[in-house]
Amino acid sequence: MNFLAHCLLGYPERGLIAGGFMGDFIKGRIPTSLPSELARGVRLHRHLDSTSNRMPEMRQSYVHFGTELRRPAPVLLDLIADHVLAIQWGRYGVGDLTEFTTTCYKAIDHYPLPQNARPFYDRMKTTDLLAQYAERDVIERAMFYILKRLRFDRFEKHLHQVVEMRFDNFCQDFHQYFPLLREVAQTFIAEEH
Repeated sequence: MNFLAHCLLGYPERGLIAGGFMGDFIKGRIPTSLPSELARGVRLHRHLDSTSNRMPEMRQSYVHFGTELRRPAPVLLDLIADHVLAIQWGRYGVGDLTEFTTTCYKAIDHYPLPQNARPFYDRMKTTDLLAQYAERDVIERAMFYILKRLRFDRFEKHLHQVVEMRFDNFCQDFHQYFPLLREVAQTFIAEEH
């Protein structure tokens, strides 16, 4: 799952929403200087990532990428999951998507950002990237950027074909694993308060 899903699974708690974003930028031990509710959000983010990486329902989606993209498949699937969530917002989300993303930015703005998060966050907020995840070309550009960063850019055309040909499979898989991840989040939130 990428940022949109993490923020939704932390909703409505401000610290959990912000931690859903910041979890990717805080590495290693969670600093004791973080406000407790934000630290809890980072722990939720890590718990969801750890759980989703082991879920058979998500692992079966990795197969759609083929052997060429096996290594970056988990990161690519996170982006596809946010795309499916955005286009299925009426089924899984809360209220209007752009109103929800505004709530997310307000939650994140409440806390000091890690330095390494600032450039990406500024761009994300300015362009309302979370809402733009509903656009297939936005997701594909993000995936192509990841391929380039991982030196897999020779597979851009292959990835485009996979997304075109296997999109229905990705959607079906999402409908299987996302409700399970929502249960995981709710259990974590109830147990760690």
